[in-house]
Order: sequence, then C-alpha cells, then structure tokens
Amino acid sequence: MEDMIMKIKRTIPVLISSAIMLGMTSCEDFLTIFPSDQIVEEDFWEDKRDLNNVVSACYTQLAQNMQNFINWGELRSDNFALSTGTNNENIKNIMNANLLPTNSMFRWTPLYMEINFCNKILAHGPEVLDSDESFSVGSWDPIRAEAITLRALSHFYLLRVWGEVPYVTVDYNNDSQIFILPQSTQEAVLDSIIQDLESVKGVAMDDYGNTVWNKGRVTRKAVYALLADVYLWRASKNASPDSVAKYGDKYIADYQKCIDCCDWLINDIKQDRVDELNKTGAVLGGVKMEDLELEDLLIPNETSTTRRYTSQSNAFKNIFGRGNSDESIFEIQVDGTNNSNGATGYFWSLDSKKVGTLTGADALYSSINQGPNESGSSAVYSKTDYRRWENIRYEKADQLAFPMNKYSIEGASQMNGANSAMLQDNTATNFSVEYEDRTSSTNSCNWIFYRLSDVLLMKAEAMSQLYSDEAKLEEAFNLVRLIFKRSNPFAYATNNTTAKNDSLNFKNFNTPDGIEHLVMTERQREFLGEGKRWFDLVRFAQRKGSTHDMLKTYLLRKYSENSSAVAAKLNVIESLFSPIYTDEVKVNYLLHQNSVWNEKETTKKTDEQ
Repeated sequence: MEDMIMKIKRTIPVLISSAIMLGMTSCEDFLTIFPSDQIVEEDFWEDKRDLNNVVSACYTQLAQNMQNFINWGELRSDNFALSTGTNNENIKNIMNANLLPTNSMFRWTPLYMEINFCNKILAHGPEVLDSDESFSVGSWDPIRAEAITLRALSHFYLLRVWGEVPYVTVDYNNDSQIFILPQSTQEAVLDSIIQDLESVKGVAMDDYGNTVWNKGRVTRKAVYALLADVYLWRASKNASPDSVAKYGDKYIADYQKCIDCCDWLINDIKQDRVDELNKTGAVLGGVKMEDLELEDLLIPNETSTTRRYTSQSNAFKNIFGRGNSDESIFEIQVDGTNNSNGATGYFWSLDSKKVGTLTGADALYSSINQGPNESGSSAVYSKTDYRRWENIRYEKADQLAFPMNKYSIEGASQMNGANSAMLQDNTATNFSVEYEDRTSSTNSCNWIFYRLSDVLLMKAEAMSQLYSDEAKLEEAFNLVRLIFKRSNPFAYATNNTTAKNDSLNFKNFNTPDGIEHLVMTERQREFLGEGKRWFDLVRFAQRKGSTHDMLKTYLLRKYSENSSAVAAKLNVIESLFSPIYTDEVKVNYLLHQNSVWNEKETTKKTDEQ
C-alpha cells in the first residue's frame, strides 16, 4: 500500500496537468484547461475549473489501464495463448495457472489511483460549490455521479480480479495518510457499489451535447449498464447452493433488477433513435417508439430495404473502426496522438505487421463449426460468421498463429468467388480477406466498456436463470439470435438453401441450461479480446458453486497439454481470484493473501503431485 500511496503522491500533479484530450474541438473547453504543474493540495480546489481538471484526470488514469484490462480479463480465459517465440514469463505463468504473488501483473495500484482521484472529487467538490458562485448544485450533481460511477467501476474490477478487497471511500495525498484497511467480503463490496450507483442513477448526465462526451464520459446510460452488470454478478454469486443457504432467494430479485436495468437501457436507446430520426426527418410522417423493433437498434452488416430505421451498415467498421457508434454506451476515447490503445500491441504489431504477445488459442480458432447449433464443439465460430474474419486474422490455410484484429484494423471485407462477400463456402482454401490496417500513427481504436450487445446478452443470461417456461426462454433466445443474425446474414438469406441448419434453432437451446450455454458462447464470439471472457467464466463458476463445469465445458479445451494440472490448480472457487501482489501484503498488515496461491507453486509441481 505504501508503494501505491507514493505513486499517487507523485502522479496527482502529473495527471491533472496532462489530462487527455478525448477528441473533438467542441470538447476542448473541458479537456484542455490545465492548472500549473505544481499543485498545493489545500490551495487547489477554488473553482469549477479545478474540479473539471481532476474529472479529466480520472479519465486519463482510466485510459492507462487498457493493457491491464487484457491482463485481468483475458489472460486466464480460454480465448488466447502465448505467441510462439514469446518468452514473457509473467504471462506464461498466468496462462499455466501459476499465479505467483510476485507477478507484477497483480498490482492493483492503478485501480486504487483511479479510486483516489474519484474520492478527491467527492471530498472537495462541496468546497468548490461553496467558493464558486457560478457553480450550482445542478452542475455538481452530475459530476458527483461521474466520480461515484468511476469509483464503482474500479471497485468492480478489483472485486472480479481479487475477490475480497479494501473498499476505499476517503482520499489521501501523502505518506502521513497511509490507510491500513482490511479487505471487505465480495458481498459487502457489491452492496456498497450497488448502493452508490442507485443513489446517483437519477442525477447522472443524460446528454453532454456532443457525441464524444456522451460516449466517453459517464452518462445515465453508463450508470445503468454498470448496475446491470453488478446485479448480474451478485445474483450469480448468490445463486450457488452455499449462497442460497446463507442469503436465501435474494438472487432472484437481483436477476430481475438486472433485467430491469437492461430494459431501461433498451428503451432509452430506442428513444434516442426516435428523437434522432424525427430530428433529421429521415422517415416521412415521423417515428414513434412502437415503430421500432429491437433489431432496428443494431447496426446491420448489410444494407436492407426492410430496415427503414437504420442509416448505417457494417457493424465492425462503425463500432470499432470509427468508434462512438449508435450502439455505444461507454468507451475510453483514443485519438492516436495524445493517447493510444494499449491493448493493440498484445495482439498485433502495427509497425512490423506480425502477431503480438498473444494469439488466439489454436484449439478454438483453427477449425470452424459447420453450424451454430453444434454443442460441445471446441470451435468458436461457425462458417457464416462475419466475426471470424473480423476478430481473428486469417491469411492462409496452414497458419499457426491467429492474431486478433479487433484493435488493429478499421474494417475487413471477406471476398469469395466473383467478389461476393461472406458466402457459405468460407473454407480456409476458398476465401480472401481485405483488411483496412491501422498504423502506429492511427492507433485510435477506443476501448469499449459497454455497448448494446452487452445489454441484450446480460438480459438473456439473467432470464435463463430466472425462468423455466418456454415462452420466456424463447424471448431470451431471440435476444441472442438478434446478435448472431447480425453477424451471420447469409445464415438467414433467402438464397441460402441450408438456412435451416445454418441459423440458430431454439429447439437446440430450449432449457435454462441451454440458453445459458448459448449466451456464454455468443458472448465469447461477440466480445473476443474486450476483457470480458475471464469474468464471464468466473461468474458462471460462482453460479454453479464449483469450478468443475466451467473447466470441463470451456477453459480446459484450449490446453493441448497440462490440462489435468491446470484443473487441479483451479479446483476451488478461490483459485479463480488472483493473489494480491506481495508488496501490498507486506505494507498493509490487515490484508490476507489468497490462500490458494504462494510464491513457489507451479503447474509442474502440481503435475508431480
């Protein structure tokens, strides 16, 4: 903790005075107001200009975590393997389930630095309210909601990575303010996060007046999306047999609250689309809420004469190539000049055009499913899925590595035959892909926390746990189908003679477990490399109250060797949470290390036991 506090002490002036520019000229009033390089803390909080600079510093700090979001949300998952010839022992140990407390990737300092900035805003904001007559309560409330939401997001990351963590609500500046805090239980941290978010969801900003701020700063939509995620996590944790014995049926209400948050988001996004269409006059006679279907809210991959309420096409290019799409809820703004996407180099070298540190797990990406209704297959994508070509770089039939494209390209066009895109015969020997590569000077792909696909799939997952009647399960299935259909247009095309087999079929997933598995599979396809997969697996395991099904169905399929050793290391729920970095434990005597991990354990050792 001392190391963390020293970093915060040194970093506060630097981050505040170099708050990142999130983008457009219209945003510069907020993002380019800089205080002096040297800040005396007690003299700093004088007016709203000072407050806004610290708000901007929160986003600066958040942006510096992009590589950590991969470290914490992907390395332990079934998505990736270490690239051939890469000798990163820290990553190799994590992927082999050797979680050593000495591994610097388990430092939680960056998140507590973010929390400290948020706590500073919350502590000193009322001072600015008293001293600056031009700053009103109506202006302060949305900023307070911003700080509380960003603090909640950081605590939620801490909880999902380490399990039991200190919950910090006070700010500190120097060594004389070392806080020796004990860890709180998952349940206590979740309760606090939810209480905080519920308290500000009604005062968060609805519309900042420009797209960059509406997507790159906390809005009411961002609060609801995070709330849905936290409710889903708490419900899943408390649905296990042991938790039911302790907390009763509390999980039922939480699944419903997750659904309620998702419904609010869907309606709000739909209202935005109605307002936009009516403002531009795109539809003769105007549009009402009831005119729009859920499918109208998703950006299609192909233009359609029947989708009269959508003006865009090509989902990947809009969501990742350009960023800040209509589907976006909250994403870190990256302009390629003031900051870049720190995750890119993990997957693909923009300069040398070769695979980076990580590659898609061979067992999952070297083959395809002939149809999406196959269950238990090790392959992720079926033959008609656009995302197979967009997310993973395929160049030849016998390639040995599968680099991820998501952050290194602006778009991809898969051509087959006479320049027809995405036909059914997308075998490795009969296609060509045209990639619109980014360069190091155009490394401007935003990092997305939440988008509409996440909302639909969170709702479907909650419904799979809350209902067993066929009508509700089919409703959940249709939410997944919308996302699958968008990325598999040929599977539903009228000229597809095998459409019945190519498209999703409810009868193959018409049980709660079937929908749950479908959601897990679709989330993997949709969010590959977005830092979500490991948390999905942990949430699944906590719901079951055991790691057995998670290991057998998902994680172990990527291991060609040492799978029994990995399974032995991950045989209890506690093993899914990371060890606390050893320096933190040394300083804070109230911390207790995750008992599963110690400095000398290795997978090899487990094999010998």
